[in-house]
Amino acid sequence: MRPSVFIFSTGTELSTGRSIDTNAPFLARNLAERGFAISGFATLPDDATILREEIQHALGRAEVDGILMTGGLGPTEDDLTIDVLAALAGTEVIEDDTALRKLMLLAKRYPNRIVLENTRRQTRVLQDHRVLANERGLAPGVFVELPAEARIKWVAAMPGVPQEMELMFRAELLPLIVARYPTPDIERRVVYVYGVGESNFEARLFGGGRRESETPPHFPRASLPADFNWGITASSGHLKAFFESTDERLLDQITDAVIREYPNEYAPDLAEALLHALCTARGLTFGAAESCTGGLVGKIVTDRPGSSAYFRGSIVAYHNDVKRALLGVPESLLIEHGAVSAECARAMATGAQRVLDTDFAVSLTGVAGPDGGTAAKPVGLVFMAIADRRGIVAERVLNYSFDRERIRNYAAAIALFELYRVVAQYSAGT
Repeated sequence: MRPSVFIFSTGTELSTGRSIDTNAPFLARNLAERGFAISGFATLPDDATILREEIQHALGRAEVDGILMTGGLGPTEDDLTIDVLAALAGTEVIEDDTALRKLMLLAKRYPNRIVLENTRRQTRVLQDHRVLANERGLAPGVFVELPAEARIKWVAAMPGVPQEMELMFRAELLPLIVARYPTPDIERRVVYVYGVGESNFEARLFGGGRRESETPPHFPRASLPADFNWGITASSGHLKAFFESTDERLLDQITDAVIREYPNEYAPDLAEALLHALCTARGLTFGAAESCTGGLVGKIVTDRPGSSAYFRGSIVAYHNDVKRALLGVPESLLIEHGAVSAECARAMATGAQRVLDTDFAVSLTGVAGPDGGTAAKPVGLVFMAIADRRGIVAERVLNYSFDRERIRNYAAAIALFELYRVVAQYSAGT
């Protein structure tokens, strides 16, 4: 049986809806991808009684092996996580020497911003229990083992600040809990599929929700071994699926089936990661011309360190005047076909390639909404083109019935995927 984790996000700002919790989805996604089961989520206010009762209730569930908590480790009196865990563990609260030294240095450096006595509360940990180092902030995390259901379970508490929590989770906590539940005989495969819905992917691979007359799935559920496990994460424009089993041959067969089923949508990794590797290895460059996506392609690419080696820039030509002045899109083309057209996308791509002097350039122009759509050009219609030094080498028309944010995010993701395919074909000499 897979180890099961319950996730608590604490903070009255979360439980009252004043802030949006991004920590729980991050933790669930990363744990599920490593074979953990998620037995539940809860958002709890800064209330010691509620925290204690909910922790005890979750630990009392037979299937739960441990609890992940975020929040409640700060410097104010309503940060109660350490106090509650100390009471449950029957141990003393102490100050972590490393965190205290860091705080003292900061207080000395910024005396007008940090008062030591008002902030040292966040250096507290539990005596005789493991400390999780915080490399991006002050408050350390803790890992507490507690007897429950005739066995030892655990509670891990981390800061609520996402940047601090994510690094602590990856560097400190994840290796700890993975080592606690070793699965040396389990093999794993990961695939990425762009522009395909979750239900379509699941039905084609494993069945479910399909009519008898339709093409049967590649791997009917009844044929799969008991130790087979799989999961899927849907992100903007792509799916990330993992498959686990002791049968390595089965995993190879499933991966091959995905490639055969989705030959034009499959990728072995994120498109931007693949582009990074290809362009870095081959010394290739690319840029972008963006209208409806407003610079999202450039943001995604430059979020990755080292992108300056191959990414020249993105021209955000939102207004037609900018399309004309910077990209050289002819006035006659805009009058005849409009800014949202295949013709405009081509002109933007070739213009960006020329102006940025790149090996490749991708362009996007469309109607992101919520207004501006027509019967001929509805909201969600996006035209994309890719140019190299010879001219247009790829085109695609997208049409999404989404909200404005998702239209833009999906279009940017698909553009990078299509650009990766073009660069990969070029690199392969095809």
